[in-house]
Amino acid sequence: MTLKTYFIETWGCQMNVLDSQHLEGLLRARGLSPAVAADEADVALLNTCAVREKAVQKVVSRLGELRQSRQQGGRPKVVGLCGCVAEQEGARLLARSNALSFVLGPGKMTQLGGALDAVEAGERPAMTGFGESRDYDRHLIARPAGGRQFVTAIHGCSQHCTFCVVPFTRGHEISRALPEIVAEVREVAAAGAREVTLLGQTINAYRCPSTGAGLGDLLAAAADVPGLWRLQFLTSHPKFFTDSMIARLSRVPRLGAYLHVPFQSGSDAILRRMHRGYTSAGYRDLAAKLRAAMPRVSLSTDVIVGFPGETDHDFEQTLALVEEARFSQLFGFVFSPRPRTPASRYEGRISRDLAHARIERLFAAQGAIQLELNQGLIGRSLEVLVDGPAKRGAMRWQGRGDDNRVVNFPAWEGITAGEVAELTVTGATPHALLGERHVTGVRLAPTVA
Repeated sequence: MTLKTYFIETWGCQMNVLDSQHLEGLLRARGLSPAVAADEADVALLNTCAVREKAVQKVVSRLGELRQSRQQGGRPKVVGLCGCVAEQEGARLLARSNALSFVLGPGKMTQLGGALDAVEAGERPAMTGFGESRDYDRHLIARPAGGRQFVTAIHGCSQHCTFCVVPFTRGHEISRALPEIVAEVREVAAAGAREVTLLGQTINAYRCPSTGAGLGDLLAAAADVPGLWRLQFLTSHPKFFTDSMIARLSRVPRLGAYLHVPFQSGSDAILRRMHRGYTSAGYRDLAAKLRAAMPRVSLSTDVIVGFPGETDHDFEQTLALVEEARFSQLFGFVFSPRPRTPASRYEGRISRDLAHARIERLFAAQGAIQLELNQGLIGRSLEVLVDGPAKRGAMRWQGRGDDNRVVNFPAWEGITAGEVAELTVTGATPHALLGERHVTGVRLAPTVA
C-alpha cells in the first residue's frame, strides 16, 4: 500500500488543535503531503473530542461517510481515529466499523508511524493507554503560519470532577520541564509568533518535575522570550489559585489580560456533587482578588446547566453569580453524561427541555452583560494581534486584543496577519467589537532586548 497524502479533521479544544499539528508533523516527516479533503487523501485522521454526549455518534456518522467515499472512489485508503474518543471508545469502534483502520489515543500519539506500518502490514491496531511520560519531539509539530501559537505545559488532569471524562481520555497530570517549555516558546517566537498560549487542562497545577517551579515561575521565564507581544494560559482551576500565585501573576511582564476560570455552578450543593473543591463564595472571593491584583483582567468561564439534582434554586444561584461576576465571555453547556464518570450514574436527571430552557436564560443574561461591557469600550484605543480576514465580509479583518475580545475592522493596504494593529473601538455587539484603524497605524510587535 502506497501512502502519499493525508487529511486531518480536528474536533474539540485548543489541545486537540495542537495535537493535530503534531500528527501532521509526524505525517510530513514520513513523506506525506496534505490533501484538500478526506476523500482525496490516502490517510484520513479523525482527531476527536469526547466531552459531549454525542461524540461517538458523530464519529460513527463520519466513518459511514468515509466508508461510502471509499466504496465510490477508493479513498481514503486508511482511516485513523485519534484523540479522546479513540481512548474512550476506540477498541469497540474498531470492532464495529470496517471503515476504521486503526485507533490512536492521546497518550500514544508519537506512535502514529508504527500504527501506519501495522496497517500496511495488514493489521488493524488499537494503541491506547498512558505511560509515565509524554515525551515528543517538539520540532516535528507542523505549526501553521500566524501570530498565535499553542505550547503544552501540562498533560492530563488528576482532579476527577464527577462530570468529566478527561482523566480517562487524557490521563493524569504530567508537567513538562520548565526549560523545555521555555525553549519551545523561544522557537515559536523566533519563527514569528507574537502571542503564545500555554496549555493544560488544569494549568495552574503545573509543577516542573525537576525543580518544583510553579506556574508563576514558568510564566515569568517565558515572558522574557524576545519577540513576544503577549503570553496567555488555559485553563485554570479555581482551587489552585493562591494569594502568592495571584501576586506573582500581576508582576509578570507581557501577561495578557485574559483569564479563563470555570466556575461550573453557583450552587454549593451542586459544586459538592461535582467534586469541585470550592464554594460559590470562594469563587466570588477569587474573582475579586484577581481583579484587585490585575485591574484590566477579563474573566471568562464555563458553566454546566442541568446537572443531576439541579433545582430551580440551584440554577437561580448560578444566574446570580453570573450577574455579579460580569464575565467577558461565558461558555455554557447542558450536562452530558460521560462513560466512567460518577455523575453519569447520579439520580435526579434533569429533563432535556428544562435544561435547554435554563441555558437559554443563562445565555440571555450573559449576552446582555457582554453587550454592556463591550459598549463600555467604545471610543477607546487598543492593540490587537491581527489574525486575518474575517469569516464575513470581503474587506473586513479580525484580530484579538490581549483580553481575548474579537475585534472586526476594515482592512487597509499592506495589512498582514501576525502584526499588532492599533485600533479605535467604534461599535460593539455581545460577541465582538468593531474598530477602525487608529491614526498611528500598524506596527510590528516590539522586540524584547
